[in-house]
Amino acid sequence: MVFEHAPTAAENDLGPTLKDHREPIIEFICRPCHRDCALERNLLVKAFGASMTFAVIRRRMAMGCERMQTPEGDKCGAHFPSLGDTDGPDGN
Repeated sequence: MVFEHAPTAAENDLGPTLKDHREPIIEFICRPCHRDCALERNLLVKAFGASMTFAVIRRRMAMGCERMQTPEGDKCGAHFPSLGDTDGPDGN
C-alpha cells in the first residue's frame, strides 16, 4: 500500500506569497473592524516564512473575527489592498 501525504492548508491556498510581493510595506485593512495598518514585509517573512500565502496570513491576522465563518461563508472584510483585493475574499 502506498500512502500519499495529504496537502496542508498552505499547499491548498493558491495565490501570491510573501516572496512574490516585494514591496517593503504591506497594508492590511478591515473596514468592519476598523483596522488599518501598515505591515513590514521583512517582519512578516520572519513570522510566517517567505512561502506563506497572503490567504493564510489574512486568516491568521483575522483570527477570532466572527465574520470569518458565517452560514453564508467568509464575510470578513480583511484584505491587502496592494494585492488588488477590494474588500475581502469575495469582494464584498
